[in-house]
Amino acid sequence: MMKKELKELIIAMKMMFEAKTVNLDIETKIDKIRLKDFIKHAEREGLNMSEENHPSWPDDFEEDWE
Repeated sequence: MMKKELKELIIAMKMMFEAKTVNLDIETKIDKIRLKDFIKHAEREGLNMSEENHPSWPDDFEEDWE
């Protein structure tokens, strides 16, 4: 009896991990789409989010505190 229950528990855990993996994959895809949409919207509103244009204020800020 105990052997059968343990086997069922292992199968259920395996199914849970597989479902969680699929869920995480889908959430990652949704988050990437949301990020692209946010960047597009922010740039349309005048906020440049590209990685090429780093603002200089962090360096200036750090120099002020030294």
